[in-house]
Amino acid sequence: MKSKRRHNVSQYIISAAVILIAGLAVFFPENILGVQLLDYNVHIMIGMLLIGFGALTINYSKLMATSLSACMLMCIFLKNASNDTMIMPTANTEAKLSVAHFNVSNIQDLDHLINTLHELDVDLLSFQELTPDWNYILQDKLKKDYPYNMSIVRIDPYGMAMYSKENFASMDTFMFDNKPNLQAELLIDDRKISVLGSYIVPEITKTTTLRTKEHLDKISHRIRDKQSPVIALGDYNMVYWANAISRFRAKAQVIHSRRDVSEDGLKPPYDHIFFTTDMECTKFENINDLQENHIGILGVYQIKAEADTDEMLPTALSSLSY
Repeated sequence: MKSKRRHNVSQYIISAAVILIAGLAVFFPENILGVQLLDYNVHIMIGMLLIGFGALTINYSKLMATSLSACMLMCIFLKNASNDTMIMPTANTEAKLSVAHFNVSNIQDLDHLINTLHELDVDLLSFQELTPDWNYILQDKLKKDYPYNMSIVRIDPYGMAMYSKENFASMDTFMFDNKPNLQAELLIDDRKISVLGSYIVPEITKTTTLRTKEHLDKISHRIRDKQSPVIALGDYNMVYWANAISRFRAKAQVIHSRRDVSEDGLKPPYDHIFFTTDMECTKFENINDLQENHIGILGVYQIKAEADTDEMLPTALSSLSY
C-alpha cells in the first residue's frame, strides 16, 4: 500500500512540474527570463514527449497522459505561430519576387557566400550588420548581377543593404532610435511590391524590451500604410513564436514564412521574412554554409490571384496575444 502511495505521489509531483513548465513556456509573463525560455520551446516540447514515453515504460499512466497533453499543447502553440498553410501554394501568373537575407557577421567563407548568391539567383538580396569592409566586398562582387543597391554602412550592427537586379521604383529610409530601416519599392510586371528591412535589438533588459515593442509598432504602421503588397525581413533577434512577434503579426496583418519549427532543427530561428495577406509564399528555406552553419534565409513570393484575394486574418492565438 505504501509503495502504491509513493508511486502516485511521485506521479503527481512530476506531473505538476510538467504542467508548470508547459504553462510557463506558453503563457510566461513578458520579462527577460520569459523571453529566454521561449527560445527553447522546441526543446521543452521534445522533453515533454520523452517524459511521456519514459512514463509509459514504467507504468506511470497519469504522468504519461499529462506529459503527452503538455507536448500537444506546445505543438499547437508553435504551429499557431507558423505559417498555417500545410502545402505550399502553386505558382500563378501574378507578379513574383524572390528574396534572400543574410547577416554578414555569420559569414566565415566569402567564396562560398559569393558562389551561393550566384546559384540562388534571386531578385533581391538583403544584408545586415554591413560594415565598410563588407560594403566594399559586396559592391565589387555583385555589381554585375545586382547593379542596383541601397546601402547604409556603419561600424555598429545596424548597417544594412539591399541589392536588386531591377532598378528600385523608390527607395527610402526611416529611423527608429537612431537605427535605420530600409524601405524599397520594386515594379514587377506593372505591380508594386514593397520590401522593408529591419534589425531589431535583442531583448536583454526591460528598456530594450520596451524599445523593441515600439520599433515593431513603427514597422507595423509602415506596413499598414502601404497600398501595395509588403515583404518585411531582417534579423528580429527573437523567435517567431515570441509574444512581441505575435502582436506584431496581428497588428501589421502579416504572415510568417516558416511553416514548421523542424525547418530550423533545434536552433532557435532569429531571422524572419513576413508578408502581407495579399501575397503567398511558394518557397522558403534556410541557407547554410559548408559546415552547416546557418547564414541566411530564402523566400519566394507571389501576389495572390484575384480568385484568392480574401483577406487572411491572424490565427486565434495570435489575435488573443495582440
